[in-house]
Parts: sequence; C-alpha cells; structure tokens
Amino acid sequence: MPPAAFTDLGYFLTPLLAALLVFFLHPHVERIQSGVNVFDAAGLGLFCVSGTVKAYDHGLGLTASAALGLATAVGGGVLRDVLANEVPSLLRWDRDLYAVPAVVGATMVAVCLHYGVLTPAASGTAALTAFVLRLLAMRFHWRAPRAWNRRSTVREE
Repeated sequence: MPPAAFTDLGYFLTPLLAALLVFFLHPHVERIQSGVNVFDAAGLGLFCVSGTVKAYDHGLGLTASAALGLATAVGGGVLRDVLANEVPSLLRWDRDLYAVPAVVGATMVAVCLHYGVLTPAASGTAALTAFVLRLLAMRFHWRAPRAWNRRSTVREE
C-alpha cells in the first residue's frame, strides 16, 4: 500500500504551507522560536508513538519498531537542520536532549504492545511523556553524558 503521504493530499499540503509561511515570514518566525520549539517537542512525542505503532503493524519486532519510532521522531528535526545547512542538533554534544525523550516514548509504546495493553490513553501517555521530557530538557538544559576524555595509549607514528 502506498504511504499516507501519497494518498492523502493533507499530508502534502500541510508541510508545503508551513514551508511557504516560513520562507516569506522567516523574520517573524525567528522571534517566536520558543513557540516553534514547543511544537517541535509535540511532534517529537507524536511521531515516536506513531512510528513505533506503524512499524509494529507492518510486522517488525518490538525492538525494531521502537528504533523506527525513534528514527521517525528525530528524522524531521534532522532533515530540517540539514536543509537549513546546519549540523543536526541531534549530532551535537552541546544541545539539549532530543533523542532520549523519543526513545522513552517509543519504548513505552513497545512495552504496551508487548503486553497487549496499547490503548489510545497509553499512546497519549507515551506521547505526553516524550513531549514533557523534551520540554524539561529545553528548560533545564539537560544533555546526554559525553564520553570520558581519556588519552590514548597508542602512539602516533
């Protein structure tokens, strides 16, 4: 079956409209960056849930479904940064947590799927958890731990 993006015109028109608005109103969009970040966090929560469920419905196992839910959730932000000619914030150590909230939400969905208790309320809770974790990470500047800075024992030639 073709993806919904190719069968429902709304999936095509919505991002096209958003892109046009940002293209023509970008100075105004920069002023409301915090609001944009809140909507981005909401999308992160929703896409980690929908990506996990969709992958599971198409026959993937729980771990693969959660991984695809994570990729679905962070993929939009990575694509946005690449198109803006920036290093994706997902790959930068000096940015607030982005993938971790999505992993938590996708894992919650996978656990619910495993036990057969995935309901709309459970899906909403997983999306809300990822959303709130992302908002808290932005508010308190939570970051993932970095690898230890250890000197190599290998000598350069």
